[in-house]
Amino acid sequence: MYFLYGKKSIYRQEAQFSILSALRHQTHRESFSITVLTDQPQALAGWPVRVVALDEATLADWMGTAGYVHRRKACAIRLGLELARKSIFVDTDTIFLRDPAALFERVSDDQCVMDQFEFLWREASKRKDYTGLVSQLAASGGTPPASLRLYNSGICGMTAQGVAQMDQAIGLIDQWAHLHTQLHTLEQIAVSFVLADKQVAEARDCVHHYYSQKDYHHAMLKLFFQTHGEHFSQALVEASGEVPSHIPPLGLVDRVANKCKLWRLHPDLRKIGRYYLLGRTPRPGAYLKACREVWWGKALAALDKQQPSQKKRAQLEKLWGQDRDFRAFAERRAKLAD
Repeated sequence: MYFLYGKKSIYRQEAQFSILSALRHQTHRESFSITVLTDQPQALAGWPVRVVALDEATLADWMGTAGYVHRRKACAIRLGLELARKSIFVDTDTIFLRDPAALFERVSDDQCVMDQFEFLWREASKRKDYTGLVSQLAASGGTPPASLRLYNSGICGMTAQGVAQMDQAIGLIDQWAHLHTQLHTLEQIAVSFVLADKQVAEARDCVHHYYSQKDYHHAMLKLFFQTHGEHFSQALVEASGEVPSHIPPLGLVDRVANKCKLWRLHPDLRKIGRYYLLGRTPRPGAYLKACREVWWGKALAALDKQQPSQKKRAQLEKLWGQDRDFRAFAERRAKLAD
């Protein structure tokens, strides 16, 4: 089950590619079906999915009175749970590494599936962004035990009985929603609260949830769909295997070579230099090469933020001064900024 809304094409491509990865790993055709809750049903015409169309009024209602955007996700999960005996909600920025049927085997009335464990309440409650929530819970007598486990909800699998739990989670979100500008993960915290007495299995061995590496995966997805188009076919399913599911680390030789170059830089410049070199170091395949300008964009963003002295800038010029590709990229970026 996916929830896709908004006008940005990259989110549509995230969902489409995730679906392709699920189908590529599917062993038995009838083992699961795919449902997409969306305000853009035409985007999935011809795809082997069930579409549940959402209108603007529904999406607005799902945001609640405080305008917390991720409340919509909790509402989407709740609606999806009414459509099948077992449901696995999947964030669009997710790539399947194994047959999704394996996740359904972990779901029962007594056990749910979540993306992965992140931290205990005792750790979370010390974070700056949790300050408001911690204070509100203490004032209301609702402080959870220190051992409460908080999960990422990029995968959320339950049986139909989970509707009641999602109602509880939405109730918690509404109690806390005024804090959403401080703590944007209120939705997954609320889900973790209502699962406190449940057995929870993790899904991370089956998926790669690339929320922290979106820019790189977006670059690869754009290249993939530019190359193959978005019209569904079995050939498109097979072609999706060309795209790396992870950004691989550099090999030992490249790491040592880059480290030597970075030691020549002032310590304040090494982050900038590291991003530049990550883009400069050759990587196999067109999809990883497509990430080059993402690394370079990070280098220039770090440079803009730091505003180093002319003396320090001279060190950077020695690092990339002869790199025509990088300089051309920097010029294009500057023109776009203007």
